[in-house]
Amino acid sequence: MNANELRKLLRATPYHSLTVCLGSGKSYTIPRPEFAALSPDGQTMVVWPSDGGGMDVLDVPLIERAEVRRQAARRS
Repeated sequence: MNANELRKLLRATPYHSLTVCLGSGKSYTIPRPEFAALSPDGQTMVVWPSDGGGMDVLDVPLIERAEVRRQAARRS
């Protein structure tokens, strides 16, 4: 995973919740794009948990994948 791929996911319209996964097995859910920020050089990502409990600073090169959570189609 690289910074350009993450930027595309964070700027997607419509935005879909995503989870970034590290090689260590830790994962971080980003429910809306304002809950994450990439540094200008793309080496660091800050993620704020939706419960308001501080922030986590991630090294982008350690992010192995991002899982996009598309919402199920609504039934009419």
